[in-house]
Amino acid sequence: MFASQVRLISLAGVMSAAFATTALAQSQPVAWSPSYGGACADCDLSGRNLSGWTLNGANYSGARFDYAFMRGVRATAVNMQSANVTGADLRGADLTSARFADAVFNNARMQDVLASGADFRRARMQGANLERARLIGVNFEGASLLFARLETADLSGANGTGMILDRANLRGTIFDGANLSEASLSGADVTGASFRDARLPSADLTGVTGSESADFAGACGSLSTRLPADLRLPLCDVPDVISKED
Repeated sequence: MFASQVRLISLAGVMSAAFATTALAQSQPVAWSPSYGGACADCDLSGRNLSGWTLNGANYSGARFDYAFMRGVRATAVNMQSANVTGADLRGADLTSARFADAVFNNARMQDVLASGADFRRARMQGANLERARLIGVNFEGASLLFARLETADLSGANGTGMILDRANLRGTIFDGANLSEASLSGADVTGASFRDARLPSADLTGVTGSESADFAGACGSLSTRLPADLRLPLCDVPDVISKED
């Protein structure tokens, strides 16, 4: 009887230890160094906990990060071209000069990210939250940010050529000196936004709300720029015609 009890207690201890080890493993980051700067192209890190990792200069092109926990990640100059970052939590991440061309960030949480100089060309970022993000000089050419939230984000000097910001929340967003040629802001909320010295040739601002409180000082457009009824912009780059007799 005593021996049987000992065996049962021992078995229970082994099972308990195994369960604890499994539970611990599931709560830990991916099983390699948290300062990984090598290559992991096309790897699957979906749902993993990478919070606080340093990935500077690493190659993750085509990798899957959907619904991963990446808060505070340091990923300057990282290559995540064509990566899937859908629904990931990147709050407070440092993505300075990173490459995200053709990547997918739909519904990603990107509040307070530092991404100045990053490349988001043709990125899909529908519903992404970029509140307070520092996006100075970012290349958003052809990127789609439909229904995105960019309250008080700073896109000064950004290239937003052909960028889609339809229905986006742009309250207090800074576009000073940005190139928004052919960009679409249809139905966006631009209350308190700053477009000082921005270029808006062929841009679509129909249906925007809050334009009366936005700052368009120094901004310019073209004959094909579509504006709300209460807004007028001068034409960009109209050359002076100089007549000279022979």
